[in-house]
Amino acid sequence: MLVIKNAKLVLAESLIWDGVVVCDGDTIVDFGAAGHVAVPADAEVLDAGGKYIAPGLIDIHAHGGNMTFFRDDPHKAAEMHFKQGTTTILPTMYQTDSMEDFKRGFDNFRSAERDAVGRSMMGFYMEGPYLNPKYGSNAKNGQWKDAIDETLMRELVDYAGQDVMVWCVGPEREGIERFCAYAKHVKPSVKFSMAHTECKPWQAYALKKYGLCSQTHHGNATGVNNPIIPSNVGIRDVGPDEAALYDDDFYCELICDSMGIHVKPHMLRLVAKIKGPNKVILVTDHYPENCEKPEGPIMGGEKAADLGYCITGEIIGSMMTLNVACRNMMAHTGCGICQAVKYASLNPARMLGIDDRYGSIEKGKIANLILIDDMFHVEKVIFEGQVQ
Repeated sequence: MLVIKNAKLVLAESLIWDGVVVCDGDTIVDFGAAGHVAVPADAEVLDAGGKYIAPGLIDIHAHGGNMTFFRDDPHKAAEMHFKQGTTTILPTMYQTDSMEDFKRGFDNFRSAERDAVGRSMMGFYMEGPYLNPKYGSNAKNGQWKDAIDETLMRELVDYAGQDVMVWCVGPEREGIERFCAYAKHVKPSVKFSMAHTECKPWQAYALKKYGLCSQTHHGNATGVNNPIIPSNVGIRDVGPDEAALYDDDFYCELICDSMGIHVKPHMLRLVAKIKGPNKVILVTDHYPENCEKPEGPIMGGEKAADLGYCITGEIIGSMMTLNVACRNMMAHTGCGICQAVKYASLNPARMLGIDDRYGSIEKGKIANLILIDDMFHVEKVIFEGQVQ
């Protein structure tokens, strides 16, 4: 049994300034203010030193870590995120991956060591294959631009089996509804996210019945296609960003880098205002730093350590971990620590349908916790009730 005392507890809607958490095995069995929680005499005690205890972070969208892609060495990639407080992560593969790449990624995931780091990988976030080939970093090398082939589609979904938690789709792709229906048949709990798209709102909403409930990196790799209205006449059309903002059921993923390059600070504040505290999800879209970075300023600002660039100079994900995204969100929007943590824990847990066991400090939930300071520096990770 583990007892954490002298802690500021970060709850979904509030703080407990002098808090205690009691863990029995891998489960939180009690928490509350000091003096109101029974502390077993024989428990292991962790003194938080007055710092914050928050739920472990959940990154639903990361391509790698430690200069390694998840598809190549999932354990090595996950280790970097785990040390920085991400206790649940979805390895992400991309539209530039071939069928062989996808299968290798699944095979490596299935054979990875299942220690704490290995168990932090819950399942895949598939940023592809069926997106709009016009959009996204390195889109010209996308492997799935052709019409959806029924045989190949079934081969991929069958091989993925139960290991995919989220499929990203371009709702305007011809035949995409057949893909969604089959993926949901293979795994009824699977979720869908619209990504790399210029779809109209009605095209996105038509897929809600299959579980489309999120927008991948809101404000990035999206467009609006309207051949009737010239782009220079001052009439703004609507597309995937507006579809996600308007519909109360949709979550919006945000890549929140330190300089507000992926999403401008004013837009971060606008999204947070429209979607409210329960429908924003912070992600890293972490991309291994094996790409060439341009010299000098980019997009009007100095280079930032948490941005990623591909060889052509375009942004390709980020190089940050999720605790850094939380810190950046507080800086850009003025939100408090409870809200930032919620964006990176309970909200993604709800989107994935795992909030009965993950995402917040509550009795009966898995004891995945992090000890952090007010700048989101991670001092300790508690995974399934064990101090790492």
